[in-house]
Parts: sequence; C-alpha cells; structure tokens
Amino acid sequence: MIRRFALLALAALALALTQTTLAQTTQSAQARSGAAPVDPPAAPSPSPSPSPSPAQVQVLVLGNSLSYVNDLAALLDALDAAQPGPPKLHAELLAEPGGSIADRWKDGVAARELATGRWQVLVLQERGGILACVAKVEQRSEPECQASIAAHRAFATLAKQHGVRVLLLGTWGPDAIWQSQLSRGLHQVAGMTGASIVDAGAMLRAKAKAHPELTLTVDRIGHPSLDGSLLVAQALYPALAGGPAEAIDFDVAAALLPPRARVSPASFVSTQGALRGDGTVTHVTAARLRAVAPAAE
Repeated sequence: MIRRFALLALAALALALTQTTLAQTTQSAQARSGAAPVDPPAAPSPSPSPSPSPAQVQVLVLGNSLSYVNDLAALLDALDAAQPGPPKLHAELLAEPGGSIADRWKDGVAARELATGRWQVLVLQERGGILACVAKVEQRSEPECQASIAAHRAFATLAKQHGVRVLLLGTWGPDAIWQSQLSRGLHQVAGMTGASIVDAGAMLRAKAKAHPELTLTVDRIGHPSLDGSLLVAQALYPALAGGPAEAIDFDVAAALLPPRARVSPASFVSTQGALRGDGTVTHVTAARLRAVAPAAE
C-alpha cells in the first residue's frame, strides 16, 4: 500500500513539473513574438502608415482645412526629402473641415496615437479665428473659447507624459487688427501650456503686405494657395528639423487637396484612398520657395 501511494505521489509530481515547463515554454514563446500573455492588445493607430525611421523626427499635426488644403504634412515631407543628407522628419495629419482642437481631443484618435510612443512633436493648429477670443477678457469665458483652452491644456499634459514636444501653429486673419488678436491669443495659450510657437499667421500677413503681387489665400475664409502653404511649411520646418530648409526644387506626389475635400478625422490624411487624386505630381521650384519664404523673425 505504501509503495502504491509513493508511485502515485511521484506521478503527480511529474505531471506538475510537465505543466510548469509547458507554461514557461509558452510564456517564452510569447515574449519572443512580442505577444502579451495576459493584457489585450492596445488600440490600433487610426490607419497604418509606413514604418518610421528611428533617425527621423515623427511629427503629428492636428488641424482643419487650413492644414489639409495643399496637404501641409505632405509638403513638409517633400520639402525635407529634397534637403541634403538623410530625411530629418516625417509628418502625418489628422484633420477635418471646420475641425477644432477640442474636436480632436473629444474623438480620442490623437490621444491614442500619442500613447503609442511613436511621436516626438505634436503640432496644434486651431480652427480659423478661435484663438482671438483668448486675447479678449470679455470673450474668454465663452464656451467655444473655454473648450479650446481646455483641449490645448489636455493635449499639452498628455504630450508631456509621453515626452512629446508641442508646437502651436498660428492662423491668419483678414486684417491687421484681427491678426493682432490671433497672435496675442496664440501667445497666451502658449503661456498656459508651455508650448512653443510658430506664428505662421503673422508671417503670412507680413508677406502679403510686403508683396501684394503674391496670392497667398484663395477665398474669404483664408484657405491658403499653394504659395501660402509653402510659406507655412517653410515657417514650420526649422522648429521641426532644427534649421531652415534650403531652397531646392522638389516634387509633391500627394494630392494638393481643395477646401471641400472629404477629409475624415478618423485616419491620417495620407492613408485615405479617396484623397489620393489622379497621380499628378506637382513640381515646386527653388525660385518659388525663395519668393514665398517667410521673413526671419
């Protein structure tokens, strides 16, 4: 009887050892494959895009029709690709017609992207004239103004948690008075959030005043012409790449989107098949870049 119990105990011990070894082997395989043994996978990016080079600064732009008209992210990439040496940056754009920074916070797409750890710079371009309200004490308490301030603060806080630098990209108004209010509001939001500023709106207005022969916007809303978008791209580039871009000919393969393009904020503009156009390549000359380069601040 004692011998029988001893044999049963040995068998149970052998089974336990086998199960432990199998569990360890499974966990090891999961670790090698990158699979999580318990936790579910993280929420996916809005749409897959090419794997980024670790040497490039990864830039996430949040905007609206001022950003997606002529595809600011594509212009930044094409401008960068023409520069000497390896590419310094790669940009993606999340936007929608009339979209605000509060809208981008509410939908959660950009917040999930920041949590992936992929990005080094977050560029926020508020819709049209919203930030002018921040410059006026009597308007700052209005719901839209409060929503914009809160969203900028929320993005800045989240970006800081993930080691992402925040840039505020200024917009432009129809006249000097409106532009002054926009620029003051931009600086005040920067003070609230600790973000850096690229006041492209002030630069565009200054260029338009100094060179009235240039057409930098195409309608009363202020949507940029290609020259206007090239000015904005050149204004933003030094803050992303660490220095100004050289004026070199380059080609843009992406479609230069119009104001009424059906842009969805759920995925990067670059991945939306309906926005890819007919394959037309736009050639930008060095002379054109020099003509619309923003004046040094």
